[in-house]
Order: sequence, then C-alpha cells, then structure tokens
Amino acid sequence: MRIQAQPLRDAKYVASSVFAALVLSSVRSVLVLRILGPALLGAWRSATLLYTLAEFGRLGVSRGVGLRVPVLDAQGEKEEADRAAAAAGAFMWLAGGIMGLAIFVSAFFVSNPNLRTALWFVAGVVALTQPTYFLRELATARHRFKLRAIEILLESSADFVAAVSLSMIFQLRGLGAASVVSSILPVLFLSRRLGLRFRIRLDFSRVKTLIRSGLPFSLTEGAFELTRRLDVLLMVVLLGPTFVGYYGISLLIMDFSTVLAQKGVSQVLSPHMLREFGRTGSSAGVALFYEGPARLFCYLLPPLLGAGSFLIGDFVRLLLPQYVPGIPAAQVTMWAIFSVALHASISSFFVAADKIALILRCFAVLIPLGAVAQYLVLRAGLGLEGAAWTSVVVLGLTAGAELCFARRNCGHGAREIAVFLASLYFPLLTAIMLKELVESLNVGPWSGSPLESILKVFLFLLFYAPVLIAYESRFSMLRAVYQTM
Repeated sequence: MRIQAQPLRDAKYVASSVFAALVLSSVRSVLVLRILGPALLGAWRSATLLYTLAEFGRLGVSRGVGLRVPVLDAQGEKEEADRAAAAAGAFMWLAGGIMGLAIFVSAFFVSNPNLRTALWFVAGVVALTQPTYFLRELATARHRFKLRAIEILLESSADFVAAVSLSMIFQLRGLGAASVVSSILPVLFLSRRLGLRFRIRLDFSRVKTLIRSGLPFSLTEGAFELTRRLDVLLMVVLLGPTFVGYYGISLLIMDFSTVLAQKGVSQVLSPHMLREFGRTGSSAGVALFYEGPARLFCYLLPPLLGAGSFLIGDFVRLLLPQYVPGIPAAQVTMWAIFSVALHASISSFFVAADKIALILRCFAVLIPLGAVAQYLVLRAGLGLEGAAWTSVVVLGLTAGAELCFARRNCGHGAREIAVFLASLYFPLLTAIMLKELVESLNVGPWSGSPLESILKVFLFLLFYAPVLIAYESRFSMLRAVYQTM
C-alpha cells in the first residue's frame, strides 16, 4: 500500500509539537489532579462539557475557512480568500462573546457553588477560543504547519506554568484563571504572525458562504464530540460531579488522544485530501489518505494501548491515590483511543466526497442509542467501568460505520468492506483478549510487587508480536513511514 509522503512530513512538525505539548499537559494534569481532588475536578470537568456545545455554536464558520481558503488560494484569488478570512474573524469574535455571556449568566442559576465557579471561568475560555479556532484553521489552510507547531508549544507551556502555580494558590479559581490566560496567547500570537486584522463590521454574504461550506462538517465533528462525551453527560445527571472526578483519568486519556488525533492527524490530512480531490474529482483517488493512516493505526496502536492499560493502575496508585476508584474505567478507556484515531483519519474524506449528510444521519441514530445504553448501564449499577466499556463500543461502532460508508462510496462491495473492517479490528480484538489473558496469569513471586505490571507488559507484547510481524510483512506501513520522514 502506498502512503503519501508530504502529509507525513507535515504531520511530523505538528505531531511532534503536539506530542511535546501532551507531555507538558500530562505533567500539568497530574499535578492539578493532585491539587484539586475529585470533587473540584469533577465540577471543572462537568462545566467543560459546554465546549462541545460551542462546536455547534460556531455554525461551521471556522471550518468553512479551512475548506474555502485552500480552494481560493489555489485558484489565485488571494484577495477574496483574505476577505473571507476577515469576515470569519469578525463573526468568531462576535460568536465567542455571545456564547461566553450566555454561559456566564446561566451560571447564576446553578446551585452547586463549585460548578457555578467553574462555569464563570469556562465562559471566558469559550469566548476566547472561538477566534482561536478560526486562526488555527486559517494557518492550517495555508499550510503554515510550522507556525501551528510553535503555537501549540506556546499555549501548552503557558498553560502548564499558569495552571500549576495558580491552582496551588487559588484551587478551582486558579485553574479557571489559568485556562483563561492560556487562551489569550494563541489569539495574540497567530493573529500577529498571520498578519490578519479583524474587522468590526460583519460581512454577511461571505459569512453565509462560509456557513454553507463549513456547517455540515462542523456538525459531524460536534456530533462525534457529543458521542464521546455521552458517558460524562449521563454521569453528571445520574451520579453527580464527584463521580465525574473519579472518572477524571478516563477523561484525561480521551482528551489527550482527541487532541493528538485532531491536531496531529485530521488537521494535517484535511488540506491535502481536499486539494487532491479538487485536482482529480475522484473519491477513490483520495482514499489512500485515510487508508494508509487507518492501516498503520490498526496494528501499531493495540500493543501500545494494551501496555498502557497494564501500567496506568500503578501510575494512579503512586501519583493520584485519590482517583483509585477510577482505575478500572481508565484501563478500559485506553481501548477507545483506537476509534478516536480512526475517526481522525477518515473524517475529512466525507467533506471531499460530499457525503456529510450521510454521516449526520448515522450520528442521528448512534447518539440516541449511545445515550440510552449509557443510561441503562449506569442505572443498572455497573458504575464507571460499565460506562467506559459502553463508550468503547459506541465509538467503535461509530468509526466502523464511517469506514463502511467511505469504502462503499469508493465502489467496494459488501464482502470487500467486511474483509477490510475485519483486518482493521482484528489486532484490536486480539490485543483486548491477550490483555485479559495476561491479566489473569499468576506470575508467581512477582505477584503484588512493583514488577508485576512490567512483567505482564512484556508477556503481552511477546504474545502480540506475531500479529505485528504479520501485518508489517503484509503492508510495510512502518517501513513506509520511516522512508518518508
């Protein structure tokens, strides 16, 4: 299987900076988790559910910039592209202000004092991140990937310093203030480096064009975000913010994987995929842009996720003992990263192939089913681990459905689609079974010792090695990645 070189080279810049940012964020999050504790963390995590609603509130304008500007630039209409970008900037400032004000006012009607405080600060973050999303889309649309890499590191560094220092002094209020401060920097940095001046007056005609271009895709991304947050949404309602706090390790895993997948995979693949589709007009012609990453993820991620599921328990017990009740759920949540990565590799394909309506109909079915499943699991008393397994299954069905529709759109028959999906999911299912098998083994004198997890990781990887060797021998994806770097 061929793999495109230029997207991988661009991904190298962004993904490396995202990885470095995630290392900083990991340390920052562990420290903040220790400082706040489950109750305060649960209030903050519950308030940040509004980030998903903000995705819908943008009306697809920022995403429309990512779709329209590359086309206009390629057609030599640089001035029109700049006007469209300026119109989007004005709209995003206005939308951020309206959404932030609405959240701030609504917080006064919340009885829980911690949740009310968290909502006040989330209001400021939501207001500031709307123009940030637009600027990031513009930088990506113009292939300013090195600029994006610098911005990612700048924001994560500022967030690390501010969150840790202010949380130690002011607890929840400190975390909220740090989030607001770190949200200001990307706006200032990107607007200056991109040389963009925001207009105060709205250009309604261009904004409408951007909405028509970007809203469908924005709705799909918002729907996926809602799908992956159904567990927390139902947990807030049925169990309360404190249980959300115990579930914080799982949320941390999902947030990190989503950031890495979106910034390191989706935002890099999208402009290349759209440009290639504009050149060829063929859905099958751009299929390589999702097939290659999906094939790479299918046998490289499972051993990493399995190893992580063994080690995360010791990590939590050592550094975050307040969150021990959330360990079983966190071990399960590791497997959901696979579906997040697959979604990131396939999501832009439906824009290029003009199949957004089909995906929205799919989410219209999956979201209610997922919500009902989470409700039944939590009401049945299956707890955090049950919610985590439900999320893994729902996200797996979502990614599988997206891949199925993409393959069908490329002209593949039912049997070919089934074989393709089976080949993608076989390593994951094998890894899950091997993890459970190794977990049940008695490792003799090492049982209960700090070396138990390390020994089990070694056994798990040893058992999984034949799958990795067989897939690499068949597809040579790791070799292809190495050659393009």
